[in-house]
Amino acid sequence: MINIIVAIIGLCLLFYASKNSQPAYISIKEIDSTYIGKTISTKGEIVYVSYNKGHVFLKIREENSTIDVPIFSNIAKFLDIELRKGETISVTGIVDEYKGKLQIIPRKTSDIKVIE
Repeated sequence: MINIIVAIIGLCLLFYASKNSQPAYISIKEIDSTYIGKTISTKGEIVYVSYNKGHVFLKIREENSTIDVPIFSNIAKFLDIELRKGETISVTGIVDEYKGKLQIIPRKTSDIKVIE
């Protein structure tokens, strides 16, 4: 009986920790293929914005490095901010690779925040 109680408490603590932990901040120039599949946060200036069939495609830059940020329609339709070239944003998402280029894919609207 005590084992079950300890196991339940342990699972609750793991659940709480996973919900309240923050992803690591990684500068754009440091993001490489070792981060594929991992959730990270970064920030950069929007240097490209494109809208296509409900999706929003961004390219953000920090110093001389860039990364793509596709915001798919299931997220983009709920954004309450307008994303414009020249704005600085923070992005949290999963690092992925598409056509040989790395990208960060946000999973919810709160993963994208305008800083400036």
